[in-house]
Formats: sequence, structure tokens, C-alpha cells
Amino acid sequence: MVSFVFLGGFLVTRQQGALDRPLPRGYVTYRAVVASHPQVRGKTLRMDLWLLDDEAMPRRVKASLLRDTATASDIPLEVGDGIVATSRMKRPENYYSSNFDYPLYLRCHGFTATTLIAPDAWRKAVLPLDGLSRLERARLAAMRFRQHTLRQYLGIGLSDDEMAVAVAMALGDKSRITNDLRDIYSISGASHVLALSGLHLGIIYMLLSLVLGARRRSVLREVLIILGIWSYALFTGLSPSVVRASLMITVYSFVGLVGRDRMSLNALSFTAIVMLLSNPLCLYDVGFQMSFLAVMAILIFYKPLYALVPAAFLEQHRWAKWMWAMVVVSCSAQLGVAPLTAYYFGRFSTYFLLTNFFVIPLATVILYLTALLFASAVVPPLMPWVAKALAMVVGWQNTLATWVASMPGSSVEHIHITRIQLLLVYVVIAALATIGYKVLRLKNKI
Repeated sequence: MVSFVFLGGFLVTRQQGALDRPLPRGYVTYRAVVASHPQVRGKTLRMDLWLLDDEAMPRRVKASLLRDTATASDIPLEVGDGIVATSRMKRPENYYSSNFDYPLYLRCHGFTATTLIAPDAWRKAVLPLDGLSRLERARLAAMRFRQHTLRQYLGIGLSDDEMAVAVAMALGDKSRITNDLRDIYSISGASHVLALSGLHLGIIYMLLSLVLGARRRSVLREVLIILGIWSYALFTGLSPSVVRASLMITVYSFVGLVGRDRMSLNALSFTAIVMLLSNPLCLYDVGFQMSFLAVMAILIFYKPLYALVPAAFLEQHRWAKWMWAMVVVSCSAQLGVAPLTAYYFGRFSTYFLLTNFFVIPLATVILYLTALLFASAVVPPLMPWVAKALAMVVGWQNTLATWVASMPGSSVEHIHITRIQLLLVYVVIAALATIGYKVLRLKNKI
């Protein structure tokens, strides 16, 4: 354990050193490729840039492009486009007084600089991508294909909010979600369905299992499922939460073939080790912390909480079994992430349990309908009917989330806790887990 701690410290220090190179002074001219879908934010167009120049320049930059009012409605930039620009590089700064460290968040994702580009200080250019790694080029190709797919389905009859939610849930593109809609999902406790995570990958896994034969477990079947999962992860941009869920499902599949416990803390720990070896700064990423603590809490608390209701009663009442399982999973995950949510964002959603009762089933239907919508491209007359069904289900979800968010006391705001208080909360949660397992063991002996 001590050796592992020292290894982690060494890897973090080395990663920090690679990111702490001095920025060039004054205005510099550089070549870059657009690495994210440009988003309009007021008078700027925000995007990620991957620079193609020498070692003296930062590798990844968060860029804001000032829009010329004369051409503000038509800015021809897409993922994969090359530009030559002149601007000044700056270190990221915090803009809000909260526990969320925005510069650290950017560093965890490899961004070491921000820049503001004037309207007349850039031009499009056809640039070779030799300076990018094979993985980066594969990500760009996948994101280009995703944007091409989006353009094909923008006119299928969904409203702006319905399209924004469907695209975020199925393709991982949250650029179309408005601030008002984002707040509604956050207050209602449903924001986790807008970010691709284990919930979404689990649904995709079930869909692939159904297509390939749910009852036939073989090496070939599991390999095909894993290839499908990782293709989907690449298609959606390889975000940390998607990578974590893909690794977990990979371990889940192959461990199941040898008859071992597929859902265990060992599998979760192995996934964390692989991710931290590839990027040690993931440890400080909020998404990494929340996703792993949510899964860890489910693995720890599910059994003792589920055992509170007699098994005989649950077997006799299947509807009660499903409802109780939903309650236990939701409460377990909330135990894991609620302290972090309060620490970083100063908020606690009080009706998260009510929200999950309709969000999780609707999310499953939405992802299945989205897959059917893509498949219906080979049968064009079927597409409008699938689109109507998708619009209806997404509309239900938005309406229900708005209703929950509008209820009195739906969210406790302006929570301020320190790191010591956060640590003490998790100490109490760990003590409760220990007591729960002691009681469960004693109950089983009796």
C-alpha cells in the first residue's frame, strides 16, 4: 500500500510537471484544430483547441472566439477544422467563489491555458494532423461522424429542449442544453441522466445483450458486446465517466465468464487503477470522484439496505421488489455523492428519490427509441413514427422534471462545508456501513 501511494505521488508529480510549462509571453501565432463542437455563449464562440505547434506551446487550450456582429449568425467552424490564429495565452482562473476549482478541473482534462481570439485574428486553414496521436485522430474522426449524424436528425420533429435532452442522453453532446433546462434537471435531482455514465452504458449493454442473445453467454458474444461498448464510448468522445463505465463493463463481462463476482469492489478498484495509471490527475476530477463514489456506495450499501425488507415478502410481491430495489439503489448512490454535491455545488436535491422513479425508466425508453431511430434510417417510412414516440417520451421527462423542480423545498441551496467537514461526513457514512454489515452478519447467524 505504501509503495502504491508513492507510485501515485510520483505519477501525479510527473503529470503536473508536464502541464506546468511556462506559457509564451505576449501575442503568439499558432496552428490548431477544433476539438469540440463550438458553442455560442453571448458574444463568443467557445471551443476546445488542440495545438499543432512545437513543445513551447500548450497542448490543449480552452478558446473563446469573439463573434463579429456582421457575421455572428454564420461562423463556419466544426469539429476537425483547422485554424491559424493569433492571441495571448493565459492561465485558467476561477470566476466564482465556490469549492469547485475550475483551473484544476481543466488540468485534469489536459488544458493548461485559455485564450480570447479577436474576430480578425484567425482564419480557417487545411492543416495536417501529423502532430496528433492516433487516439486523438480517432476521437476527432468519431466526433466528426457524431456531428454528421446530428445534422441528419435535427429535422425529425423534436422541439429544441426535446432535441437537446435526446442528444445529450444518446450522444453525449450537451451543447444544446440551455441554462434554464440544466437548472431544472439539477434541482430535480435528474442531472445524472444528461451526462453519459454507467446508467447509459448499462442500458446499452442490456440492448446489445438482447440483440446478441441474452441467455447465451460465450467468449465471442462478450467480445462483440465489449467492442460495441467501446465503439459507442469513442463515438461519444471518451469522457472520463464513459471510460470508467466502459472499463467496468469490460471487467464485468470477462469476470462473469470465469464464474467470479462481477459486481465487486475489486472490479471497481481495478477500473480506478487503470484510469489513474493513464491519467493520474483524474483523481482530482469531480466527475471521476462522483462516479466512483456512487458505484462504491451501491456496492457497499445495497445488501444491508435491501435486507431491511424480508425476502419472502419481496418474492411474493414482484412490484414491491422492483420498487424497493429502486429505492435502495437511489439511496445508496445518494449516500455516496450527496456530500460531494454539497461541497462542490452547495446544493442538495430533496426529491431525488421521486425523480429517479420516473427518470430511470424513461431514460431506458429514450435510449432504446434513439437506437431504433438510427436503425429506422434503412426504413424511411418508419422514422417519423419513431421520432414522434421519442419526442413524446422526452417531453414527458422534461415535464416531470420541471414539475419536481417547481415543488416547494425541492432543493436546499447555499450549503457551505469545508474539506474537514466533508471528510467527517464520509467517516460517519463508513461507520454506518460497518454497523450495517455487522447487523446483517448477526442476523444471518440467527
